[in-house]
Amino acid sequence: MKYKIQLDTSNQLFIAIDLSDQKHTATGRTIEQAVAHLNN
Repeated sequence: MKYKIQLDTSNQLFIAIDLSDQKHTATGRTIEQAVAHLNN
């Protein structure tokens, strides 16, 4: 899966966004957590 990462600075969360379906997103305190949640 290809994804992009954004940082929500107001909440200090990373957001992983699936490039093939941008409605499919996940958040986490670290990039690794966000990507793991995206894969689930």
